[in-house]
Amino acid sequence: RQKLSHDNWDYIVGGAETETTVRRNRLALDSIAFRPRVLRDVSRIDASANFLGRALRLPIVLAPVGGLELFAPEGGAAAAKAAQEFGVAHMLSSVCEPGLDAVAQAAPEALRIFQLYTRGDADWVDSMAERAIAAGYGAFCLTVDTAYYSRRERDIAKRYVRASRV
Repeated sequence: RQKLSHDNWDYIVGGAETETTVRRNRLALDSIAFRPRVLRDVSRIDASANFLGRALRLPIVLAPVGGLELFAPEGGAAAAKAAQEFGVAHMLSSVCEPGLDAVAQAAPEALRIFQLYTRGDADWVDSMAERAIAAGYGAFCLTVDTAYYSRRERDIAKRYVRASRV
């Protein structure tokens, strides 16, 4: 938090509208509890998983975040490299730089998933899917809710307009 501008911090921790979904997600996570089991043999713990035909060190997928370049100069490439190094999956947002081809080159061995915000016609969507396949992405996800930056009350309250909205 100390290294980010107030606006970028609000973006990464906030959510759309009144952030009801953010609160509900937090409550859902807080409702999960681990039952302690003591005096057990933990010398051979294996948390690995198989996902989309690939072995993962942990059953984790780094979620797609548009604008990762606000937090690290390499943007989505940095996240994909970290996922590759740690043995987890990475989902790249189509509104994240440096784009699907550069991210594929940065982390060729990572299990990469491409998430597309649909803003074009069927031919455009097909061409994006073909690019993702050619770049070796393991899966392709379509986001069909909106191609616009969401209404965020944090931004409205401080009269902040993200450069991508201008």
